[in-house]
Amino acid sequence: MRKLIYSSAILIVLTSCKHKTVETIEEIVQAEVEQPSELFKTIAMMDSLMFSTAQKDCDLETYASFLAEDFEYFHDKAGFTESKEKEMADMAIFCGERQRARQPLRRQLTKGTLKVFPMDNYGALEFCDHIFYLQINDGTEKVVGSGKMTALWKKENNTWKLTRIISYDHQPLAEVELTGKTLNQYVGDYSLPDRIVNIKREGKLLRATDVNDGKPGWTTQLFPESENRFYFNYENVVYEFIKSGTKIETLNIYENGKLIEEAKRK
Repeated sequence: MRKLIYSSAILIVLTSCKHKTVETIEEIVQAEVEQPSELFKTIAMMDSLMFSTAQKDCDLETYASFLAEDFEYFHDKAGFTESKEKEMADMAIFCGERQRARQPLRRQLTKGTLKVFPMDNYGALEFCDHIFYLQINDGTEKVVGSGKMTALWKKENNTWKLTRIISYDHQPLAEVELTGKTLNQYVGDYSLPDRIVNIKREGKLLRATDVNDGKPGWTTQLFPESENRFYFNYENVVYEFIKSGTKIETLNIYENGKLIEEAKRK
């Protein structure tokens, strides 16, 4: 599903990592003490089966089974998906070998946010918040974004189907939040043999842009994981800023834990 690619997308089944996750329907229900109804438990289970099992495992046949024939998806970053067929085409891309290798994302329901309301003679309305994680090839993962979802479920012949999803308020989210003063110290140009890496502040993040012959090209956001280390919301790449005395003088670039480039500040 291309919507998860926009975490900035994606987004958020359970792998071993440093983040605590909601692992069972019972835990979800216990966290939602205001709505311990049977309908709530049912929708919590359906949400988990669809996003934590079918989507996470890229079981496209099972994923399709949750969608009504008149399914529609509204996404604040990816736009409108007008049909079940189009959604499954997007899912095929999301689950493709190249995309999964580049940006394996996990969506996690945020504790305490799930709300379920009955819709007479139709089904149920679900509201929730969720967080997206980038899964790293060393078995860990890093948070990359958050979002909100409204979903309309229809009950047909004792089977629940999703007819509408509205996914919105997607925001980038990082492992740590740094002060503006800390972020500002990294702003500047860093020289490599074939290009300049320009670093700018972008809200609570940084943005890196490759500049060739004075012309900006490839660009990406940098998410802080510590005071001087930043990561992408895809692939396993880390930018590390190194001080010499009181000044930032070097930018080290790592891919899969290996130092691949060392840029000097101009």
